[in-house]
Amino acid sequence: MKWGIIGAMDAEVAMLKERLEGCVTHQEKFIAFHEGTLGGQPVVVTCCGVGTINAAACTQMLIDRFGVDCIVNTGIAGALDSRLGILDVVLSTSVVFHDTDAETLSHYLPYRTEFEADVGLRALAEETVRRMGIPCYQGRIASGDVFVNSGALKASIVERFRPLCVEMEGAAIGQVAYLNGVPFLVLRTMSDNADDDSPQTYDHFWEEAADHSARIVISMIESGASAHP
Repeated sequence: MKWGIIGAMDAEVAMLKERLEGCVTHQEKFIAFHEGTLGGQPVVVTCCGVGTINAAACTQMLIDRFGVDCIVNTGIAGALDSRLGILDVVLSTSVVFHDTDAETLSHYLPYRTEFEADVGLRALAEETVRRMGIPCYQGRIASGDVFVNSGALKASIVERFRPLCVEMEGAAIGQVAYLNGVPFLVLRTMSDNADDDSPQTYDHFWEEAADHSARIVISMIESGASAHP
């Protein structure tokens, strides 16, 4: 199985790139794709840039040009659920956009606004996180093209979608993966609480949170377990 790994920022994929064996870098338009092996399994690692449009374009290139069999989005997020602490992990059961008109969009291709993560990838990630002794929750993840650092916006997103956390790429990756029939999972470590204090908390924890997610993804791949449902 060929893995596609996407992070929005360089720090979210730096550890993965360092661990690639036989790495060859391909420059495709504005995105660099790093192809090699981890634990004997073929892997393509890339940094898409922040935001849903960058994430969608990168996902389609991973599928079309590199033929990946599954996609894992690794990185950081803001916690929305009170149970979550900084550096806790969320695995997506599904992904949604919090900044779109879901009711209107549901009437047009692809006739849905929520995209379910792959059960096999979730199970593999859950087993990996359990083995590593990391606090982990599974649930909906919300995405949008805004950094959530307002208590009022946080409350609005929670009221409308009931997600566990919020970030800026996962739903776009999930939608493109769905359209192409490619299994996906969004795996995020909490860097802040998506509230008025988020800028300060984020600045303190984002690098550690990014490495936290990367270590989990590396362990998932190196386990050699099948992620097919």
